[in-house]
Amino acid sequence: MKKLFIVFITTIFSIVSFNTYAKTTVTWWAEANADRDPVFQAKLVDAFNASQNEIELVIEFKEGLNDILRTAMLSGEGPDIVETPGPSYVKEYQEAGLLQSMEGYSGQYGWEDKLLPWSYQAGVFNGEFYSAPKTFESMIMLYNKTLFEENGWSVPTTLSEYEDVASKIKAAGMNVFAYGSTGWQPTHEHLVGMYLNSYAGPDNVYKALIGEKDWTDPEFTGAVELLRKHMVDDGYWSGSLENYYALGWDDFHAMFASRGAAMMTIGTWTFGATAAGFADSSDEWDWAPFPVLRDGGADPAYLLALGTTMSINASSANPDAAAKVFDFIFSNKKVVLDMAADFNFGEFVVPLYFSADDIREDVSPQVKRYLVEFAEATGKGDYGYTTWTFWPADPGVHIWKDMEVVWAGDISVEDYMYDHQKMWDKARKKGELLPVGAR
Repeated sequence: MKKLFIVFITTIFSIVSFNTYAKTTVTWWAEANADRDPVFQAKLVDAFNASQNEIELVIEFKEGLNDILRTAMLSGEGPDIVETPGPSYVKEYQEAGLLQSMEGYSGQYGWEDKLLPWSYQAGVFNGEFYSAPKTFESMIMLYNKTLFEENGWSVPTTLSEYEDVASKIKAAGMNVFAYGSTGWQPTHEHLVGMYLNSYAGPDNVYKALIGEKDWTDPEFTGAVELLRKHMVDDGYWSGSLENYYALGWDDFHAMFASRGAAMMTIGTWTFGATAAGFADSSDEWDWAPFPVLRDGGADPAYLLALGTTMSINASSANPDAAAKVFDFIFSNKKVVLDMAADFNFGEFVVPLYFSADDIREDVSPQVKRYLVEFAEATGKGDYGYTTWTFWPADPGVHIWKDMEVVWAGDISVEDYMYDHQKMWDKARKKGELLPVGAR
């Protein structure tokens, strides 16, 4: 009898202990990448798991994540934390009822105060918060600082200065910009977005996004015509339109690093490749905002772009625990910046309020300056808009795909923008627009 009592007590204790100490598992699927995966595991997953005893975060790296995730979500399955390539994917899942609103968690943890305002608003659908940004990026203008100093060139800030330094660069036997679209045809939209924002101005772009202006208005057709002139007539990018079409990532980075071009228009995902290209060179690179393309225009603006997003699966059995994972990320700038530095700031640049003191000492001064200035400028509302974050699906494809038709001379700029406006009208009527926070 005594033995039975001991067994009974032991069993009860085991059950109580299991219920008391068993951890809640939160699953997260991410796109597989051999270089990044170990960093995510060590500096995010392991760090979070070591920070508390209630939740076990498990991350699984998947090849072809988008297709696998879509299939699982439509079956009412999938991970607790849903990772997508951007807001257009979030909208699709949210409208299908496959994501859980995080409005309550945002209020509980104060996420709206932790994230930069524009990035938070990009995750608000139908008045509620559904997606958090995992990374952000922007378009910038890189230049060979040593080359500019040797020739007495000033970094341009206006259209007249821009065209003047371009003529001097060409006279010196170099290309104005290194860039190309081989390997990624939508590269064209990088340039279109820069010209729309820098020529028409972010306020006008915002008005077109919300339907208060038409894309056929002269400030937009003027921007596209100026880009056509600089690309086709003047050969600013890699010397000619043909060269621009022929060059890929390695090619144009090599051109820039070897003085084949004096500048490069590109996104901030280039920081790692650019630093590597200049590693064995005595030249120094730097960056600046793209010039204002109408003399007398506003100050240059940083174009906003969200990369990967994070949401909670509507089918998750552990949404509270998933929310705690997000709060760990948003409350730990050191963890975020440590990981981002390991990725050369091409991934996991969560849009928080960064200061110079938050950033690792080994980060280059160029990158450190970008992170601080971007947060300061966009935090007070000084920003523009990228096509891949704020354009709906069909207009978003048209803006880069049919640009080639314009550059070939087979359609006028006016007809191109007329077609673009018609696509926006259709997307607006069908409710396909993406969130755009009020300016």
